[in-house]
Amino acid sequence: MAKFIMFDLDGTLIDGVDDLLFAMNELLGVHDLAPLARHDLEAMLGDGTWMLTKRAFTARGKTPDDATLDKLNIDFNARYRATDYAHTRLYDNAEATLRNLAKDGWTIALASNKPTAPCERILENLGISDLFAVIAGGDATTVKKPDGGHLRFVLGKLGYNAANGDIAVMVGDHANDINAARDAGTHAIAVAFEVSADRANTLNADAVVTDYTNLVRAIDHIIQPKG
Repeated sequence: MAKFIMFDLDGTLIDGVDDLLFAMNELLGVHDLAPLARHDLEAMLGDGTWMLTKRAFTARGKTPDDATLDKLNIDFNARYRATDYAHTRLYDNAEATLRNLAKDGWTIALASNKPTAPCERILENLGISDLFAVIAGGDATTVKKPDGGHLRFVLGKLGYNAANGDIAVMVGDHANDINAARDAGTHAIAVAFEVSADRANTLNADAVVTDYTNLVRAIDHIIQPKG
């Protein structure tokens, strides 16, 4: 029996809002649109940068067509990369928890709707890329969360085999993460770092954690055989 655990990135492992906000406000400014506040942008996250760009421009009264949004999204991602994620940080106790999971035999992967390249760079900047057997952004396969195919793609890369009794857990902060886990048939844990615990509880995950020091306990609880 092997143990596999997948993590979302933004809002789950990292607080990257300040870099996203800087890049988006820079883009909005080029188009003579007012900047967003941090809490406005936070509410727009979870479905990849194309949808983020669409929501940001819609919030400023613009409704670009898909072809225009494709170009705006390319521009946004270039501006986002240019930040080199300088203000992106790990949540408290995240690194120690990841390293403890690895020591305990868990194979760790990233499953994010963010493009793969920034995912890789951020994990490298934070000094934890060595912990991830697979890093799969939203462009790694043909579907994104909440489609469980994204997680099945990751698990396939990891060598997961349910028939052998392997265990798989998805950890995320958004309904997309929990719904993808349900679709893929894996356990699901919601984290509440950028949202309230009450909101996280509405996601219908197997457990909710508000601090990484509690994650291992939550995992043990949900994977233990039910007597």
